[in-house]
Amino acid sequence: MSLTRLGLAPVFLVALLPLLGCPKDDEILTHGVVKLEMRVSANQDGDPYVGTATATITMTYRECLRDFYTANPDLRQEGREGELIFGTEEQGGEGWADRLCESGPGGLADCTVAELRQQLDVVQQLTITYGIGGALIGRTLQFGPVPTAETAGCPNPVVRFASAKGYDGAGNEIWSADASSLDAITGQGAAIDLRASRND
Repeated sequence: MSLTRLGLAPVFLVALLPLLGCPKDDEILTHGVVKLEMRVSANQDGDPYVGTATATITMTYRECLRDFYTANPDLRQEGREGELIFGTEEQGGEGWADRLCESGPGGLADCTVAELRQQLDVVQQLTITYGIGGALIGRTLQFGPVPTAETAGCPNPVVRFASAKGYDGAGNEIWSADASSLDAITGQGAAIDLRASRND
């Protein structure tokens, strides 16, 4: 099922929006994000995130999204339409590689997306590697792209938290985190709290 069959006609919408004078916030997006609030584990003294150069977060696709990507290979990361969703905005699609770390309200972390890696073989999951440019404690990372309920065609397109780890500039793992809630849905509002502990 392509985005065109979903009635969203992404190329047409992108071309039409400037003519309508619609701001970026009014774009119709087929995918969204899960928000992750960077907190501290109860057994941790001090800021576990100090010295973080990169952070890697993995979430697995639950049944609805596994079925969605099986039925829609063009919307996978390597697919014809998927590369525009997972890619940069200058490619002409939704450009989530840029959107995830755009500055804006809500205390977003200072970050860049170093890598988006979707796996759909043995394990069905999405892993994001963020370059971290500032403090993380109390800040929010956006995780995605995750299909909306309308795009996925089911009421609960759930992703499940799998892991979160931080690394220093030399590539050494310096913290790992558990999650306050394992499951999340695109645009659910409330963030998942990640509770990190220092490894050293």
